[in-house]
Amino acid sequence: MKRVNSIPSVTDTQAYGSWKNQWSSQESLDVHSYIFDQCRPDHVLLFSKMFFPDFVVAKGGVFLERNFSNEVFDRCFVLASGDLPKTEQLLNVVRIYDVFGQGASDVSDDVFLQLCNVIGFAWRMVLKEKFPEKVFCVEVSNSEQNYGPDITFYQVGPLSLGVGT
Repeated sequence: MKRVNSIPSVTDTQAYGSWKNQWSSQESLDVHSYIFDQCRPDHVLLFSKMFFPDFVVAKGGVFLERNFSNEVFDRCFVLASGDLPKTEQLLNVVRIYDVFGQGASDVSDDVFLQLCNVIGFAWRMVLKEKFPEKVFCVEVSNSEQNYGPDITFYQVGPLSLGVGT
């Protein structure tokens, strides 16, 4: 038997650890037990939009619908000196700290980075599914100058020039 993990094991989750520690018998408890006891299906469904976002295809580029407007596109296009992939990279960035409000103030930075990596994994799959003719780079970064973990995507290769799209 060979075990294949889709994503690395989740670590440093305070809420899960606290929940699990309240039980005297913890051997049979796992993430699925926590989901059963603590999570709401509507929250999971709503958050799935982060993993599988909606897109806008405009001016040869692919953009997150949540970030796109013609005005923002024009500003990013000027900042990128007319480079479409750079425009996509700028416009598609999601700073994960900005996704959550005050309810996440006690969550470790490592959890945010893990979440960005999982979102990146999902974005690679959905971009490949929705745009099989295009090649994308999905980048996850974590730097002080970018205000913590963030994620973005942009087209790469000859198709990124927007020719024929």
